[in-house]
Amino acid sequence: MLTVAANARTTIVNAAFLQEVKDSNVRLWSVLHELRDLRVGNAEARTLAHELVELMSELRDSIALEFSLEETYGFIEGAARIGGLGMPDAAKSKIQHRELYLQLNELCEQVEEAQYRGTIARDLHLYLESFKRFDQAMHAHEEFESELIRCALGVRAQRTSQ
Repeated sequence: MLTVAANARTTIVNAAFLQEVKDSNVRLWSVLHELRDLRVGNAEARTLAHELVELMSELRDSIALEFSLEETYGFIEGAARIGGLGMPDAAKSKIQHRELYLQLNELCEQVEEAQYRGTIARDLHLYLESFKRFDQAMHAHEEFESELIRCALGVRAQRTSQ
């Protein structure tokens, strides 16, 4: 008699390819950095608003490419579950990809509409705070994927003493 556990299929990490995809998308990390800098910048609201719309659009395109490449080359679907290794299920990362992209896409649509309506400078602080929340979620996602890569390579996370 076959059990459910014996037939369990899962998503596993192709660590080398996942890390290569991350290392290759330099523009994505650069755009994220530029957006973080906007939050602390002292430029005029109109200038910041214009930069925000351009950078958000570029971020949306870069994230779409990044997540597509990660899912194509960084994960293997349908692999047999290997019990006892303590590796988190990599399928969670793909769910996070969808959630993050939808969150970012909604924010992009909001800033584009606000720019069209001429209200973006007035509400700039709201959009920058929304980006901050997205950035925090993205950071948590990247930490999770880093843990997946470490686990797949058999490397334990280094704990720092405080």
